[in-house]
Amino acid sequence: MWGTTVLWEAVVLVAAVAVFDLWERLRPARPHRRRPTLRLDLAALAIVVVFSQVWKTLLTGGLDALEVAAAFSPIAPLHEAPSALKVLLGLAAGDFCLYWVHRAMHASDLLFRTHAFHHTTEHLYWLSGSRTSVLHLLFFAGPQVLIAGYLLRFTPGEAAVALGTGVVVNLWVHSNVRVRLGPLEALLVTPDYHRVHHSADANSRKNLGFIFTVWDRLFGTHVDPRTLPDGFRLGMAEPRPRLLRRIVGV
Repeated sequence: MWGTTVLWEAVVLVAAVAVFDLWERLRPARPHRRRPTLRLDLAALAIVVVFSQVWKTLLTGGLDALEVAAAFSPIAPLHEAPSALKVLLGLAAGDFCLYWVHRAMHASDLLFRTHAFHHTTEHLYWLSGSRTSVLHLLFFAGPQVLIAGYLLRFTPGEAAVALGTGVVVNLWVHSNVRVRLGPLEALLVTPDYHRVHHSADANSRKNLGFIFTVWDRLFGTHVDPRTLPDGFRLGMAEPRPRLLRRIVGV
């Protein structure tokens, strides 16, 4: 299943990049020079493309060998639900699980090593979300594989839609734009909302959701971006691990 979605993800990525790149150039939320970090961010994107597929393939093979699918047989009728419902449930379940994985990364010094690379960027733009260590990709791939491949048993088409949505969300929340969604901001993560999480202070442990703000609101990690001053500093405090360690996540 995972291999058949690669082409679709690539198409979605190229289209979304074109939109967000133009948007940022026309109406940036903050001044930003991309050139100094572009090489590193492109290299990080290549790592994401390769290792996200590697981990999903290996995890699927391992779970199949353990016959994990049998554990989900009692909910077999859910597998036949309408595709739109399955994709929506998958996005909600995935965001809930990744909220807790993300929160664990910020709660433990050991686990934060797998996440530190992501917080080294001091100027967010659409490519900043690619700074993801190899081990970070593994921890995030686990819930995605379980939900898509076993809990809901996505068809290749459903998986393509869900993963394509994930690509757009990653670009969206890291983009250097300012968007007002009105009442929808009570439900959906915006770039302003996620920018708080990349602050260089204690707020880096807040606003941990990626799609929905509800988990932060329910579990005490919500910060309203409108309560913070404009131009607050992004990044992480020194010292930083060496680059290779950041990329691996150790």
